[in-house]
Amino acid sequence: MSSRDRFEEIIGEIKELLNEAIDLVPEGFARCRAQSYWYPHITTALDDDHEYMGGSMCTMQDTLEEFDEEEEDEEDADA
Repeated sequence: MSSRDRFEEIIGEIKELLNEAIDLVPEGFARCRAQSYWYPHITTALDDDHEYMGGSMCTMQDTLEEFDEEEEDEEDADA
């Protein structure tokens, strides 16, 4: 498995674990705080596929896309 493929897989795993974690938080004040603070911080750091107005200046998805750019740059340098 390539580094790029594993990185992409990790993004998916984090999303799954994040959703599992928020589901474990009891309804009420604790869940409201989680949904207002750490949950959106982590969600918006992963990619732009979310319901929040804000976002991250550099998401994990952005970094994944840069894998391709780096590979292209290396190929151009080798040519």
